[in-house]
Amino acid sequence: MKHIAIVAALALAACTPTITNIPTSPAALSDRTIADEQVAIGLELGYKAFRLALELGVDAGVIKGPRATQAAAADQRAYAALLVARAAYRTGNAGDYITAAREANAAIAAGVAAVKGVK
Repeated sequence: MKHIAIVAALALAACTPTITNIPTSPAALSDRTIADEQVAIGLELGYKAFRLALELGVDAGVIKGPRATQAAAADQRAYAALLVARAAYRTGNAGDYITAAREANAAIAAGVAAVKGVK
């Protein structure tokens, strides 16, 4: 009976998934959370600044024609990337969040370049 219990325990231990990237202390977890929040705030503010510049440029008649079309497409990509980053942040999926944040940042930068007329 004792052998069966040992074999069962070993079998269960082999099935247990290995969890990695666990913070070693509450301070480490807090630091990671604060960093994630700061990235999220930066993405939100960056998108809002880009969007405000786009709206002001269109309203002033400075952004028009093909440049307006390019800027609108950039806005759609930036907003979609921001939505993905928000979702990844809410789920707490660090890998997806980092990837989504990088993509959102790149899309926002492309949007700012489109508003400025830089290719």
